[in-house]
Amino acid sequence: MVYSPYQPLIDPKHYSNLSIVLTFIGFCFLSDFVIYQFTKQKEQRALTKELAIGFFTALFLSSGTVFTFLALGLYF
Repeated sequence: MVYSPYQPLIDPKHYSNLSIVLTFIGFCFLSDFVIYQFTKQKEQRALTKELAIGFFTALFLSSGTVFTFLALGLYF
């Protein structure tokens, strides 16, 4: 059986760019969530919208953190 070397799906030279872009998008969702919480009254808020914004915030910030670690050479 012949094995081929591992080829990552994303080229490692793009890790730093991805970390910046994903973290920026995550902070945009985070700012939208904070503004939504401060500008709406309790009765006007929708749980589904809060959960959706929170989900995308967590998704983008965690992905940005992973690519930041990879760009810095911290493999886990």
